[in-house]
Amino acid sequence: MPSTYKSPTPLSLETEGALNVFNVNQLRAGIIRDLSQHPEGDTTGNIARRLEVDYRQVYTHVRVLVTAGLVVTDSDAVIPNGRRVVYSLKPGALEEQAAIYFRYLSGES
Repeated sequence: MPSTYKSPTPLSLETEGALNVFNVNQLRAGIIRDLSQHPEGDTTGNIARRLEVDYRQVYTHVRVLVTAGLVVTDSDAVIPNGRRVVYSLKPGALEEQAAIYFRYLSGES
């Protein structure tokens, strides 16, 4: 896995700067952004194709996001028998996590 992920879509200097200031994992941010743009959800394979990375990299990050409660699946099974798992953002979870982070950065919590 490369040490840094480069988005196939050019980032504005402002966005790139903000991501760097907070030392954001750009692939994970790309996955969240991709899922935000596909509210119906999608498979790790399709997300990987759009982000131009291996689906295993996407799967690794998606599992972290599922564990954190930011992403949900259409199935409780870890390995569905012959079916593709669709991942989507949990409604409201992104805003909730961003608010918690902002409160921390602002010294409110």
